[in-house]
Amino acid sequence: MRKLVFRIFLCTIPVMVYLGLNIYIDTFNIFHYDNIRITSAEPNKNYIKTRYITENPDQYNAFIFGSSRVANIPVDGLITGTAKGEALNWYNMTCSMSVPGEQLSILEEFISSGVDVKAVIIGVDELSMSGTADVHYDDLMRKPYELYEDNKLGFYYDYLIVKPEFSLLPEVLFEQNSESVIAEKNEFYNYGVAIANTDFSLGDKGTDLGVLECGEYTGGTTIEDMKKMVSLCDEEGIELYVFTSPILESTYRNAVAMGYLDFLKDLSTVTGYINFSGLNDITTNTAYYFDSSHYRPVVGLEIENVIFGKETADTDSFYGVRVNNENADDIIAGLELQLQ
Repeated sequence: MRKLVFRIFLCTIPVMVYLGLNIYIDTFNIFHYDNIRITSAEPNKNYIKTRYITENPDQYNAFIFGSSRVANIPVDGLITGTAKGEALNWYNMTCSMSVPGEQLSILEEFISSGVDVKAVIIGVDELSMSGTADVHYDDLMRKPYELYEDNKLGFYYDYLIVKPEFSLLPEVLFEQNSESVIAEKNEFYNYGVAIANTDFSLGDKGTDLGVLECGEYTGGTTIEDMKKMVSLCDEEGIELYVFTSPILESTYRNAVAMGYLDFLKDLSTVTGYINFSGLNDITTNTAYYFDSSHYRPVVGLEIENVIFGKETADTDSFYGVRVNNENADDIIAGLELQLQ
């Protein structure tokens, strides 16, 4: 009997080592959400940020939602108070490939956790138009916090059974106390972005950044999710600002071919928004972009200035124009004419 127990014990050692390494290396920072490791792997920001806010409900009361593009909405240009004079403390909930259905779930979680939300900014784009709330249920990098709330053991299990990313071990062991890593960590918990998202420099004009392809817009649940978001903000007295991303021309043309302008028309039926999509001095100049997807923080600052009335819209190119159900047809017709 003792030999059997000993053999069983020996068999469990590799399993325990395997699980321990997974927890220690923690590729997606699930097990270190309150003190993340800055590595070359992208953490699960949906889970980490949502849990961070719900466990600190009095720390922030204003949030920016959207894909990784809204990481370039800098804190510098945000308003510090509501129309009612209530002070605002902003946190950027940017998550890669985030869609409105996920953002709605996060906001509902905040409210149910006692976060007194005063203001919300949502950046939508062609990445928003085809994604459903469950699009990332099986994606370890983006698995939503709501799955953790539904089944904590099942949530952790998915991260324990994957192969440890051994290439990250040197970064975890030797780089976490460097000044640059500490600065990145502070920026993450202070505002939710990386240091690169605070750089207001321009890139090179005329560089071929390629095209970011997107899924086709077929209606889906995105518009319904946005409708629920608008209703929730109305019920809770939350100031809501919605804008469309200034998408790089090459990516924008591809998005239009996949139904992006139809999406913008449908969006106008559930909420007003400020349009930065189209062909204009920003979207046709690669100096304002990191790549085929992400505009630079200098553009984000201009977006904020238009949203909050510090700058006026360019009505000739529809850049920064306020869109609603009454004028949407004319504006979208103008965007179509640009493409011709």
